[in-house]
Amino acid sequence: MKTSHTIPDNLKTNLKNSLDFYRNIFNYKNILLVSNEGNKFSVLLQANENYYSKFHLDAKKLIIKDNVYHRENQSKKSLIGILCDHFEVQMLFKVNDTFFIAVASQGEKLQEQEIKLGIFFAQYLNNLLKSEKLLIDLESNSKRLQQMISEISTLHEITRALDSGKNLDVLLYYIMEKCKLIMNAEATSLMLVIPDSNELEFKIVLGPKSEEVKPFRLPLGKGISGWVAKTGKPVLIPDAYSDDRFDPSFDKRSGFVTHSMLCVPMIYKNKTIGVMTVINRLDQFSFTENDQVLLTIFASQAALAIENAKLLLDVIEKERLQKELQVAAEIQNLLIPQKLPKIKNMDISATYLPCLEISGDFYNIIPLGNKRFAFVVADVSGKGIPAAMVVSNMQATLRAYLEQSEDLLSIVSKLNLCTINQTTDDRYITFFIGIYDEKDMTLEYINAGHNPPLHYTKSKKIEKLKTGGIFIGFLPFEYNSDRIQLESGDILVFYTDGLVEAMNAKEEEFSEDNVINIIKKKSNSSSRIIQKNLIDEVKKHIGDKKLEDDFTLVVVKIK
Repeated sequence: MKTSHTIPDNLKTNLKNSLDFYRNIFNYKNILLVSNEGNKFSVLLQANENYYSKFHLDAKKLIIKDNVYHRENQSKKSLIGILCDHFEVQMLFKVNDTFFIAVASQGEKLQEQEIKLGIFFAQYLNNLLKSEKLLIDLESNSKRLQQMISEISTLHEITRALDSGKNLDVLLYYIMEKCKLIMNAEATSLMLVIPDSNELEFKIVLGPKSEEVKPFRLPLGKGISGWVAKTGKPVLIPDAYSDDRFDPSFDKRSGFVTHSMLCVPMIYKNKTIGVMTVINRLDQFSFTENDQVLLTIFASQAALAIENAKLLLDVIEKERLQKELQVAAEIQNLLIPQKLPKIKNMDISATYLPCLEISGDFYNIIPLGNKRFAFVVADVSGKGIPAAMVVSNMQATLRAYLEQSEDLLSIVSKLNLCTINQTTDDRYITFFIGIYDEKDMTLEYINAGHNPPLHYTKSKKIEKLKTGGIFIGFLPFEYNSDRIQLESGDILVFYTDGLVEAMNAKEEEFSEDNVINIIKKKSNSSSRIIQKNLIDEVKKHIGDKKLEDDFTLVVVKIK
């Protein structure tokens, strides 16, 4: 395929959707598809169209040797270094000699899983751009890629399910169903090493002839699965019958015909406890190294589930919980803005203080384009990992809706229904959203059961932004919206209930009245000073007592 700075519209749409989906999985600032054709760097596509302007760089002296470029390895004087600084790019993934993918995260260094997914995504685009057949099948393959990326996010759900009390068989069956779907396989199986023996037995078998296969046992070292279990090494075979290690007896007994195979060991703490196998891709192609990476991830999750169910030791429980907390905390940090946008006539300060390692609070200021910005503050019922996951899902859904429309009533109604469908009855979200228009300095808002933000006006009065309805995630509701005019000297204070309900040793709350008094007292000060005074007064109020709830505060001063 001849590459060019111009991408056909049908291809561009699908590539844009893929970039959008990739960005939303990890809440990146942006994902860009960049070309260096004709000795010029050109940003061809980007997930967030409003984030960057079109930009070109002279690349005559650029020599590309590797497939991945790390920002910290690039000189600021090099062309790649300039590109990284200009677009706030943390990492580049080479697609081919003409294209590469640039990832602008939230400022955090990319984790190993993110790098693996970036390499996989770049390889996918390379195959897509090289093959005419892939171009013809672009729509189906793009959907499959999005499905794969989406399903990878369910690994977090599987991890959380490990302490949910689910039966081990149910959990493993769920993992293997997801595996079969993602790998696009005709059949899949999970075999376990029988303790104190040299045999494997089938635990889960999905696909044709599954009942005929399940009763069989296999000696270690025999067949592909036995070889993988014995050596601890994965095997990728395009044609099973051409491999001397393949044992055709299973096919003969069951009537199933094996063409291609992918088998990986299930390893826990350097010990092989079983193997996971997928057989025959439904699209008639052979399995790839990318498939091997994905299957290895699933095998690791299954191994962890099995060992937790077997051992039930406190040390394993603590290790797993700590890893979950670390992942959830990383997700939480990615959700909170690392840098506030610059808005004309606005002086903004913001902070959040979780009472646990991770929080159910959320705030963001999202540029919408055309000099409009969405101010969002939310508080999920409960704390810890479940609350953080609800926040993560809500944030991703909200961004998707904001990209489609700026109609607040429609956005909040759809977000409410989506939250109802995706959470349990005991999970709900108090939610405030306001869209600020820089051109006329107005704020249109909806308050869904949240603590009313405080508006200190030019006339030295406090107005409470109450209009809206009940919290989201509880039941269908028709919300109302309101609009206020902002003027020079006005102050807006958005917060969660952890601020006003902060309790001292006498069980006395900090209260909204104290917040109002500090706003009035410091009304001539900057947003940073107002925020600092509020935090200092809360700490003074609670003394040595710890916060019992998450605490989020956003202060806006109209210049």
